[in-house]
Amino acid sequence: MKQEKHQSTQEKIKKVEVRELAPEEFWGGSVTLGELSEEEFAQRIGEVANELSFTYSGYRVSGNYYFSRYPRRAFGPVAPVGKYQEALQKLAEKLGTVGNEEKKSEQPKFRVLLGLQEGYAEHKKRGVIERIGKGEITDIEKAKEIVRVEIDGLSEVGIDIDKFSSIEELRDVIEKTNLGKNHTLAEVQEALGEGFDLVSAEIYSAGSWGKYTEPAIIIEGDKSQLQKVYALAEKFRQARIAVEDLQDGQAHMVETKYCEDPDKE
Repeated sequence: MKQEKHQSTQEKIKKVEVRELAPEEFWGGSVTLGELSEEEFAQRIGEVANELSFTYSGYRVSGNYYFSRYPRRAFGPVAPVGKYQEALQKLAEKLGTVGNEEKKSEQPKFRVLLGLQEGYAEHKKRGVIERIGKGEITDIEKAKEIVRVEIDGLSEVGIDIDKFSSIEELRDVIEKTNLGKNHTLAEVQEALGEGFDLVSAEIYSAGSWGKYTEPAIIIEGDKSQLQKVYALAEKFRQARIAVEDLQDGQAHMVETKYCEDPDKE
C-alpha cells in the first residue's frame, strides 16, 4: 500500500524548469524569544536592523527566531558571514536572550522555507494601502491605474475597480478583502509524500524598510528529493525559494516561472 501511495505521489509531481543560481556560503543562527510579546519583538528587531543597516531574513517557530545568510544578490553582494554573526550578537543583546550559530549536518540534508500564501496579491495590496495611508496616492483615477497594474485577482473575488468613485471607498474594500489563498501543512504532506520533515512556521523578515510576515512550512529532507520541492513551489505560485545545503554548507536561490525580478548571478 505504501509503495502504491509513493508511486501515486511521484506521478502527481512532475519535473519543472527552474533557474538555480550560484551558491553562497551558508550561515544560520537563532535566538530564543523568551517571554517577549509580539510588539516587543517587532520593536526590538526593527531597532537592531536600523542600527546595523541589516535585513534579518528568517522565521519564527517554537519560541525561537531563526535567520540565515539569504543568498539573494538582487540588491548587491551578500553580506559577509561576520556581518551575520554581529547581527546575531546584537539581536540577542537587544532581546535579552541567547543566540546560537548552526552547525553543519553530517547527512545529505537540505532545508527550504516555503511560503504558504499563493502568489503575491495580498502582499502587493498591503503596499498600495500603505501608500494611500501615507498620502502618496491621492487621486482615484491614479489609484485605479496602480491597482490594475500591481494587484492580481480582484475580478476573481468580485471587485470591479471601475465602480469606485472615491479613493477611501477603494481602499476600504480592498483592505477588507483577502486576496491570498493560504495553503496548509496537510497539502504539503500530500504533495511531497513520505521522507520529509515538515514544521509549521512564520516567515519574519525585518529591515529598515519595515517587516514582512507570512505563514510557511520548513521542509527538510534528502537532497535527492529537491525536485519535489521545486514543483511544490511552482504549484503555490512562489517566485523564488532559498535552498540551504546543510551538509555542504552552501545556500542558493531557485527561481520559478513566476519570478518577475530575476536575481543577479
